[in-house]
Order: sequence, then structure tokens, then C-alpha cells
Amino acid sequence: TCKVNFPDPNKLHYFQLTVTPDEGYYQGGRFQFETEVPDAYNMVPPKVKCLTRIWHPNITETGEICL
Repeated sequence: TCKVNFPDPNKLHYFQLTVTPDEGYYQGGRFQFETEVPDAYNMVPPKVKCLTRIWHPNITETGEICL
């Protein structure tokens, strides 16, 4: 289950995403991410950060996504 939140409705390039898995290893967890899509998007990728402390091989201790 996912929920998108726009803290400032005038800035559609910045939003927060809450993911609540219904199954699997992370079932029952609630994980928050913030996403900022740059003006140069399509040539520059969005910046995504995990705000919830989690152990995952693709997320650093400070929340940066490593893909």
C-alpha cells in the first residue's frame, strides 16, 4: 500500500511517499521516502531519500538510495 503526500501543493516536484507492505519480509512496516524531481528531469534523475531507518542493501545508513 502506498500513500503520496504533497507538503506544499504549489511544489509538485517535491513529495513524500509512505509505503506499508501487505506481505513479505517488511510486512507491517511503515517506510517514508521523500522525492525531489529536478527541473532537468529526464537528463538528471530524481533525488530519493528514505526517512525511515531500515536495513536494506540498497539504502545507506543515512537514507540515500543506492541503485
